[in-house]
Amino acid sequence: MTAPLPDAIDSRLDRMLAGMEWELQRSRRSRVTDGATATVLRDAAGFVFLHDGSASVRTTTGCWTTVAAGDLVLVPQPGDLTVRGEDGADLTAVVLAATPARPRDDGTLPPALVARAFGPAEPGMATLVRGMECGWNTVGGRVRSGDTVICSRIATTIAVTAVRMWVEQQPAGTDRWLASALDPRIARTLHAIHTDPARPWTVADMAREATMSRAVFAARFAEVVGRTPADYLAATRVDAGRALLADGSATVAEVAHRVGYRSELGFARAFRRESGMSPSRWRSSVRSSSAP
Repeated sequence: MTAPLPDAIDSRLDRMLAGMEWELQRSRRSRVTDGATATVLRDAAGFVFLHDGSASVRTTTGCWTTVAAGDLVLVPQPGDLTVRGEDGADLTAVVLAATPARPRDDGTLPPALVARAFGPAEPGMATLVRGMECGWNTVGGRVRSGDTVICSRIATTIAVTAVRMWVEQQPAGTDRWLASALDPRIARTLHAIHTDPARPWTVADMAREATMSRAVFAARFAEVVGRTPADYLAATRVDAGRALLADGSATVAEVAHRVGYRSELGFARAFRRESGMSPSRWRSSVRSSSAP
């Protein structure tokens, strides 16, 4: 059971969800065999619902994330989503296109979000996903008048329900979307940091992004985000470093430089503080866990 959202977040979420709208491009149910990978979204928004089995998913720049039957993965903005099958993964992949009615402030959402246990918590929505025989996948190849409109509204309803569930499942104060819901000025700084974490940021630079004085910004940032600006920057750089360590062959020193650290030692200290282990050990553990 999730805790009620603070009023400031609840109000912002209502406005955001009310403006969200997508058009259904296509939907497909398929099975990804154990160990096989499939890119189910390519430069597109959409969602994947896992009916049975388990799987791992990742975006172009992210790490593998394990999902189980009943979970829904939403990609709110155009991007890639790859699925690796485990234990007979049976899924429906839905490709969406944003409409002009979609608000700009959903850019603070992550590239992909996972609504855990979406099926059990929202059985009506799960039933709608199972029945998405629309457009390209109509039974018998027959497309009825109005399918595009009806299925687009169904898909939008499923997507916004997933966003609401994902927000409810976040630990309070730890996610940048929740922080931005409390203060759009802080959101501008968060967006800038995530867009370019390697920039040689100072607190004064961050304050200018928020159009606030340095002192007021530092106090407000800590209040809303729950971390100091410097701590948050370090955590963001470590997250970017994890993606590079997991997906590439760059050395730790090269990764450190690419995410904004002048030395490998400084990166290693920050990485150990956030992850509890060194970058090299973390990369080894990820590679060993993902090996077939």
